[in-house]
Amino acid sequence: MTGFGLADRGGAERGARLRVELRSVNSRYLEVKIRQPFNVGVEHGLRKQLEARLGRGRVDLAVRLEGGSFDEAADPLAALGVEGGIEGERVSQVLAGLAALEAKGRDAGVALSPPTTLDLLKFVSASARNSGAAEAPTPPEFLTAVVDEALAGLTAMREREGAALTAELGRLYDELEAQVAGLRESLEGEGERLMIQHRERLAELLGGADVAAEAIDGERVAAEVAVLIQRGDVSEELARIASHLEQARGVLAAEASVGQGKTLDFLGQELLREVTTIGSKITSHRGSALVIAAKRTIERLREQIQNVE
Repeated sequence: MTGFGLADRGGAERGARLRVELRSVNSRYLEVKIRQPFNVGVEHGLRKQLEARLGRGRVDLAVRLEGGSFDEAADPLAALGVEGGIEGERVSQVLAGLAALEAKGRDAGVALSPPTTLDLLKFVSASARNSGAAEAPTPPEFLTAVVDEALAGLTAMREREGAALTAELGRLYDELEAQVAGLRESLEGEGERLMIQHRERLAELLGGADVAAEAIDGERVAAEVAVLIQRGDVSEELARIASHLEQARGVLAAEASVGQGKTLDFLGQELLREVTTIGSKITSHRGSALVIAAKRTIERLREQIQNVE
């Protein structure tokens, strides 16, 4: 199910800010993708935190550190440049290199213009980014709490979507029940219709052979029609459909729990199987049209059920 959660918290002392964004879309399984500036151990903890709250979906977690560091003992250079900051030792090395270059310039009689502070920071940042030697920043103590806050926003949005989905599924089950009721009504008097249809057909066939209608064995025709009616009896299928609909509504009315989506999906498969069997047995045009409509409703149900955990 889709959802979005956003949370952030600032550090007044150093001007740093932690920002957490969570996004999820529907997926059959739980797939978690994490982007964060801290170490691998932190990522492992964040993954476990998400897996404890979410059952399925493709989830993207983005953690950003903006404006500085939450570590009071940290070097101010650690918040500059690239992800992970700039090592103070690296700055010392660059300054020593500049001093050596100036000395060589003086020895050669060449006047070298000194770089500005901004030039120096740009150079050190690029150097740290290329070398990949910068250390990862220290995560703030409240990282877990901020992720929990974003999770609360995401789950609240998913719950609202779930409530709307429950209402839509209930409406589709009502629609299917009405179609099945119409199908049951269309089958009333099916025996009489088949009897008349076969008598007329026999009279038409025997008329060409100069056989009087009175010569038709009514008992034999009735026996054949009885066989056809028995083959086309769909009372068992209708009873099972009613049972499946009752069970599906029971799932919708129950407290949310893992596995309800699989239960509804199974019931959807069974509903489609029963309606398909009815379609292969009946012969009336109105009944066939209702079977097609019912199949269409079941397919819409199964599409929506894919969003249920």
